Amino acid sequence: MKCRRCGQPLFGQHSLAALISLQPLIDETLCNQCRELFARIDQQRCCPDCGRAEQTGRCRDCLRWAQLGVPALQNRGLYLYNDAMKELIQQYKGIGDYNLRTCFAADVERLRMVRGATFVPLPTEAKHFAVRGFDPVVGLFGTLPLKMWLAKADTEQPQAQKNRAARLRTPQSFRCVVPAKTLNRTRLICLLDDLYTTGTTLHHAAAAIRDAGYSGKVISRTLIR
Repeated sequence: MKCRRCGQPLFGQHSLAALISLQPLIDETLCNQCRELFARIDQQRCCPDCGRAEQTGRCRDCLRWAQLGVPALQNRGLYLYNDAMKELIQQYKGIGDYNLRTCFAADVERLRMVRGATFVPLPTEAKHFAVRGFDPVVGLFGTLPLKMWLAKADTEQPQAQKNRAARLRTPQSFRCVVPAKTLNRTRLICLLDDLYTTGTTLHHAAAAIRDAGYSGKVISRTLIR
């Protein structure tokens, strides 16, 4: 197997602790050198609501959402949006290198530890799918048992091209495509997305789920915060 980022062969990527544990081994898809380029978020030192790194309490974004009466999502992101991650996401989403979808496959597999969760990815817009030929979020999280319970209408401008103020003003574009009876068969829905910035996209997705009649808990997990 080769590193998905640099193409170098992968040798001995499992630690001794992993090898002697009783847990299933999860193959790494990045070499140690490439993995060190990406900064993990310390889950013990982050905003309790959105997972922003280096926070001791609610961040300003989550205080704003709370003031608006929007329920907290309890989002947790895995990595910071540093230069290496920006380059990789541009290569994956901007240029369309679909092979990069498995760079963080080991991290994705560990999301199965969210007990009792039904995983619902945030879908891409139809026009973006037509350009790329794939859904980037489904690509990243495709090894999980996904439920395609959301649809997204085409918007005038992608989130990545908006500044902070424009992102916060973005109107609702999600709708739920399954009935309340289906939604309420699970007590925990975990929304999945590649990147959390202001939280607008994920909060809109959660609102669409609740507006469809869901009465359980909604949380979210993202690759990047």
